[in-house]
Amino acid sequence: MNVVTAAEMREIDRSAIEDRGIPGADLMERAGQAIAEACADLLQQPGPVLVLCGKGNNGGDGFVAARYLAQSGYDVYILPVFGTADLKGDARSAHGLLPGSVRVLSLPSREEFRDLVLSADAVIDAILGTGSSGELRTPLDWIAEELNSAATPVIAADIPTGLDADTGESSLAIRAAVTVTIGRPKIGMLSPAGIDACGRVRVEPVQFPTELLDDPKHERRTLTLSEAAALLPPRPPDSHKGTFGTAVLFAGSTQMPGAAILCAIGALRSGAGLVRVATPRANRDAIVARLPECLHMTLQGDVPGTIGEGELARLENDSESFLAGPGCTTGPQFARLVEQLLRESTTPLVLDADAITILAKRPDLQALLSPRVVLTPHPGEMARLTGGPVRTRFSERWSWAADTARKLECTVVLKGFGTLVADPQGRVTHVPTGNTALARGGSGDVLAGMICGLLAQGCGPADAAALGAFVCGLAADIAIREVSPRGLATSEIADRIPAAWREIERNR
Repeated sequence: MNVVTAAEMREIDRSAIEDRGIPGADLMERAGQAIAEACADLLQQPGPVLVLCGKGNNGGDGFVAARYLAQSGYDVYILPVFGTADLKGDARSAHGLLPGSVRVLSLPSREEFRDLVLSADAVIDAILGTGSSGELRTPLDWIAEELNSAATPVIAADIPTGLDADTGESSLAIRAAVTVTIGRPKIGMLSPAGIDACGRVRVEPVQFPTELLDDPKHERRTLTLSEAAALLPPRPPDSHKGTFGTAVLFAGSTQMPGAAILCAIGALRSGAGLVRVATPRANRDAIVARLPECLHMTLQGDVPGTIGEGELARLENDSESFLAGPGCTTGPQFARLVEQLLRESTTPLVLDADAITILAKRPDLQALLSPRVVLTPHPGEMARLTGGPVRTRFSERWSWAADTARKLECTVVLKGFGTLVADPQGRVTHVPTGNTALARGGSGDVLAGMICGLLAQGCGPADAAALGAFVCGLAADIAIREVSPRGLATSEIADRIPAAWREIERNR
């Protein structure tokens, strides 16, 4: 599903009204109806509802919602926070259609407002929309503080008041239980502050034409469960292990055999038919004991290094994907293997961890990257790769991923909160799954193996990366339904991957 900036949503709105002839009042009517439905779903039965309205179209949506709720038997109070004198256009018309049963209030004192909130079963926040930015000024600051300190649930119209639609930044925003976002989600809603403020998000397309909402010129999207299901590689009933491909993993020095095991777990649980682990001889017994399903390719030395020209040709013929990097160190032996895989191979390739550190030091190897390659950096590795500081602001991460993928002409998986997958054209997919259980060593190894396994099954690089990140995050989400994220080991999260696949399959 596309995610948009405030300007992009305004253009969708303008085009729908001016180019497609859809009345703005009709769009407002459907938006307000959707907000009322969300409120009714939350409360289950009629009760008192306080509707806070601004003076723009967001406030107009609130007026419409109030009318629908009143007609359904709810006791509705409206508080036009800025009064009604400045209402214009469709918002003024919506205000004029309020039934007599709706009580319109004047701005009360803070103490009186607190009592209003406590006496309501729900509050609708229809004050500010996507056009606002900056800190909330009085009275909005204390309105937000009172709402956030009360137990009364809030339904936000389009976006919570105080949240920047583009940057996702907020010094103070109203925290909603449910946000009914109109058209498409706004990019700022996916930030840490946005996730905290929005609660559960309901996307309401109203009457916007699909071709406007899904316009490919919008190069950012968030992956939904149904979209993840559409990326699943097929599993025909007459299939065999060869149907699902062979993944070869160059992983694990003698000092870090666990990295080889974890990325092999990711590849095995991806659904790949065969997984071959290429690792030093000293690691073999540990891998056999933990993963008897894996094939083995014994390498000389303490770290994975170059292999014979004939051996690489055989692997190319017998395999569908390669992975290099987890636990391999950054010495010259492994650097030669990375160069060999880039220069002499055409097989889809995942480069992770130490391989990315080597790339950061070798511009000549960066020049060999191509669309068959997937890079999986965490922010520190990304900074080394791009030669700049770590970009911690959520809004900067999107352009950071997109610009890097375009420059290097490969798929880039920028890991972290809201993992981003950028393809070589600079299109970015946000992965909404995952939690703090993944903030521990080894989770990136599992992800790299997962992506390699999906490549082996025929997924394209960007699709394999997005689906792999989605399922690993979903496995972590399933795990914390049962236990705290504090005590989960990476391998325990990986054990939930089959359950994650089942959840995705149910949405096909």
